[in-house]
Amino acid sequence: MARMLFDHLNHIHEKQTIGYYDNLSEEDKKTFSDYMICRFVSMNPDYLLVVNEIQKCWEWVKSRELYLFLSQVLPQKKQFNKYIKATVADDKLDHWIVEILRQYFHISSKEAQKYGEILYDSPEGKKYLRELLIRHGREAKEIKKAGL
Repeated sequence: MARMLFDHLNHIHEKQTIGYYDNLSEEDKKTFSDYMICRFVSMNPDYLLVVNEIQKCWEWVKSRELYLFLSQVLPQKKQFNKYIKATVADDKLDHWIVEILRQYFHISSKEAQKYGEILYDSPEGKKYLRELLIRHGREAKEIKKAGL
């Protein structure tokens, strides 16, 4: 019977059986993704340091050792960890704003996107961004339409 990722997580959090991983079939072991296990465990802020320590020696830790470590270190209780979603791509700045930032700071488009997002998050940053866009010949109406 193929187990799902959440079955493995529940077993780590609730049952604490040392022989669990050894008794999995080859098909079940394929569903035990080290990366996904650590990703879901790290959704609980209390366990971030534990996952960080595991990831420091990622190339040496095998799936069996990961299971044993987590099942012994984490508290044995049923829990629900809210999934942390990535930011929505629609929040990105207009392309023309990123292009102005890229040219002004002489950086890559990716870096310009990050700069713009950082500036956009604070009132002072928005003011600076508006002034920069005006200096580069953009009209106030166009800047307002872009949310600045």
